[in-house]
Amino acid sequence: MARISVLTALLPILYALLSTASPLADEEVEQFMRRQDPAIKPLLHLARRDAAGIKTRHLRPIVNNAKRDSITPPDVGQIANFTGSEPEPVRGADGAPFLSPSNTGIDDENPDNIAPPTTDAGVVPNLKWSMASSHTRLLKGGWVRETVITDLPTSKDVAGAEIRLAPNAYRELHWHRVAEWGYILGGTGRISAVDSTGKSYISDIKGPINGSDPDIYYFPPGVPHSIQALDSGLEFLLIFTDGNFDALGTTFMLSDWLAHTPLDIVAQNFGVNTSVFNNIPKTDPYILDSTVPPPQLGEASQQAIPDPQGEVPNPYVFHISQQEKIIAPGGWAKIQDSVTNFPVSTMLASALVYVEPNAMRELHWHIADEWLYIVSGKGRATAFAGSATSRTFDFEAGDTGVFPVSYGHYIKNLSPTEPLIFLELFKAPQFVDFSATQWLALTPRQVVIDLLNISSEVIDTFAKTKQIIVS
Repeated sequence: MARISVLTALLPILYALLSTASPLADEEVEQFMRRQDPAIKPLLHLARRDAAGIKTRHLRPIVNNAKRDSITPPDVGQIANFTGSEPEPVRGADGAPFLSPSNTGIDDENPDNIAPPTTDAGVVPNLKWSMASSHTRLLKGGWVRETVITDLPTSKDVAGAEIRLAPNAYRELHWHRVAEWGYILGGTGRISAVDSTGKSYISDIKGPINGSDPDIYYFPPGVPHSIQALDSGLEFLLIFTDGNFDALGTTFMLSDWLAHTPLDIVAQNFGVNTSVFNNIPKTDPYILDSTVPPPQLGEASQQAIPDPQGEVPNPYVFHISQQEKIIAPGGWAKIQDSVTNFPVSTMLASALVYVEPNAMRELHWHIADEWLYIVSGKGRATAFAGSATSRTFDFEAGDTGVFPVSYGHYIKNLSPTEPLIFLELFKAPQFVDFSATQWLALTPRQVVIDLLNISSEVIDTFAKTKQIIVS
């Protein structure tokens, strides 16, 4: 017992020595260190690092994070604001700060991933993918990057790609088994095509110029076409009506076809000697430079070939700049589909949506999967999957997303000063949506009163027409 008492008395002294003593205080160690590179320091036990004057290299020092919770009571699902501090998985009394490093850049861009609203519940699959996360193929004369089903598994009906063509460069002659829809992000270009009856088409395309809305185009499945940048170059978003766009048998390149067909057959088909096709590219170029600059913007007719069959009856290009806006309380929208104004686009409907600062696309849903592309700005959306299940996502320029069929959702502009501009795209002949506000406004009053416990006076303020966007 006496021995235990002595040890008990010595424990505080031993602990103090271990906690504060530094091997650098040893005279022999000091002499050794003077003879060595001063940048070299002996390995220290973690308990002795502070005493040795060595600062921790930990990227997230343990500090009091009590002030990092930016959710002001009551917590009604508002977005987390970390007030200049590194984002932490903390929301009110829930969660705990990091003890190990995290990718703060991604955390900053996705506050609703790291500190989701309390309204999120259940398991909703990932519905967002950024083009910036896609692999970029660098080619002579441009580049391409995609969002396909392997990137965004929930996107079964639609795939997307961004393509950049240097001045005068071509996207080589090709066709697809699926429809192709294009939105001009910037620059100018020229498209040409021939339909199944032999009717031809050629037109210039342009991106936003002096604040105007850009052009879009549409090629039905199987229609062979080409795309060429003009002297300012061209960048555009492509949409395809199949999420598995990279599957074999989706895209067919003309030069690739001829290179993999017996040369004597190719020569016989075109009625020439085999020597004419000796220089067919052996590998698919995808993008190639022009040997002769094309006529300037507005002079597409100079390249048109006289066609005995005539021109296609429905233009493949739609000028959004010439379309009237659907004005809403918090912005505007322009809708394009084959039923109302773009007859050739039978397999894809679209909407260009402009949301003013702090406004939002109203609560709604669709009868087809919505494929989302953010043109500019920052937004927030919650996808309601039914059965008490929902998840909130944050979006910015270049991000894509999917709201599966019938998922309820909204998109709110997070900026107090900048607009949010995005595209809604559907594998469908017509744009169709359902408004939550309109539904309640046109439902018998007592049903809504009993369900939501709100007054008839409040319901009277609900709009009986679709708002599309609310301020």
